[in-house]
Amino acid sequence: MAADLLTRVLAELEGRLAELRPAVVEYERLRGAANALESSTGAATGQPYSEVWAPTIASEPAAGYSPSAPPGATRARATRRRAAVSRARARVATGRRRGPMTTVEKAIVAALEHGSHTIAELGVVTAMSAPELRDAARRLLSAGKIVRASREGRTAYARPGGE
Repeated sequence: MAADLLTRVLAELEGRLAELRPAVVEYERLRGAANALESSTGAATGQPYSEVWAPTIASEPAAGYSPSAPPGATRARATRRRAAVSRARARVATGRRRGPMTTVEKAIVAALEHGSHTIAELGVVTAMSAPELRDAARRLLSAGKIVRASREGRTAYARPGGE
């Protein structure tokens, strides 16, 4: 009787351990990421990551505490979001964007070195699809790398100062 009970309890424990093993692996992975971020967070706040983000088990939650975010994180997150939106709007207003030109954009600029082309002509020259070319041309227009030109009543694109 006691042996059966012990066998059943042991089986339940092993089942629960097998069920929780992925969560433990995820916890360890997240703890490693938190440790990697500790230096950057500590530099910004003067406190280690674990003190800033991880509440202690023994302490009672503060009023307004959300388990998904530490106190004050919502305000900081909103501030970061507003700053990011402001930077994005400034890039759009000035026609600038981050990063180097894509392969499609480089192909368009290279093709336009020899004169103006319509999207259909760019498709023949570059062997790329019209939607790809239209999107890249729009980005190049906003960046000021190319300009719209009219040729035979059709919209064409050219390098600034070219045809």
